[in-house]
Amino acid sequence: MKTKRIELKESGVLFNEEEHSYLLDGKELSGITGMLQRQLFPDEFDGIPKYLIQGAADYGAGVHLSCEDFDKNWINDGTQEVIDYIQLCKDYGLVHECSEYTITDGANWASKIDKVYRVSEDTFSLGDIKTYGHMTPVKLEKARWQLSIYAYFFELMNRKAKIDKLFVIRLRNKMKKDGSFDHIKEIIFVNRIPSDVCKELLDCDLRGERFNNPYSIPEEIRNQEAEIRELIQTKNKAEEKLSTLKSNILSKMEAMDVKSWLTDTMRLTRKLPGIRTSFDFQAFKNDHPDIDFESYMKTSKVAGSLVILI
Repeated sequence: MKTKRIELKESGVLFNEEEHSYLLDGKELSGITGMLQRQLFPDEFDGIPKYLIQGAADYGAGVHLSCEDFDKNWINDGTQEVIDYIQLCKDYGLVHECSEYTITDGANWASKIDKVYRVSEDTFSLGDIKTYGHMTPVKLEKARWQLSIYAYFFELMNRKAKIDKLFVIRLRNKMKKDGSFDHIKEIIFVNRIPSDVCKELLDCDLRGERFNNPYSIPEEIRNQEAEIRELIQTKNKAEEKLSTLKSNILSKMEAMDVKSWLTDTMRLTRKLPGIRTSFDFQAFKNDHPDIDFESYMKTSKVAGSLVILI
């Protein structure tokens, strides 16, 4: 059966570009960037002069407009950033669906997605243009939150649509003090944060509460992530191989009717099949509701433990 083509829905949100504000049915909605700065990245611009922040914002806005002009009107203004953007679209097979797509939860929040690309009849990828000179881990993490919230709102508005990939489109071509150019063109894919986590962040901000970020991990632990993953994967492979070896040995012992083997370093003992009997306490309790079991119950302390899933 052919998949029905999904056309993106309009949000009904009015955007005031001068004030950078969003209105829906007369109600002003909050933007995502400010919320992220309040909740997760309050120190983002500490120690940076305002003129540098404004200069970076102006440069970024210009690059956004140039790329949008190409996507909407096929106008190539000849800037290196647009040339690089066109090449990235070719390299990654990006099919432009729309730019500056307004998304909302329909009640409290609204924002604009830089780029929406069509992957198939019902699947889309979301891109966010960044013109940073240095893509620090903090900046990339902020972009991940931003795109994940966008994906959450996108799916709220377009119920049958699917999100394929989220990525940062990094474009930059600015002259340095020595006359050379800081030339950057790349796409950085980010892992999506689950929608329920995004919703909890948004709800916490609405309640005026501080969000407990589950991804806020001490740097020393984060630096051990690759080692932990490698150890777990090695352990899983070893256990799988050991299980296969044990199964083969057991089959041979059963075929030879041998109960144990000894070597210089280990003992192999075959456990015979049998029947295990256990007491169904819950069933007994249900059948005898008149009996007070509290005096028969034993309690013991259980040590805390850590579960790691990869």
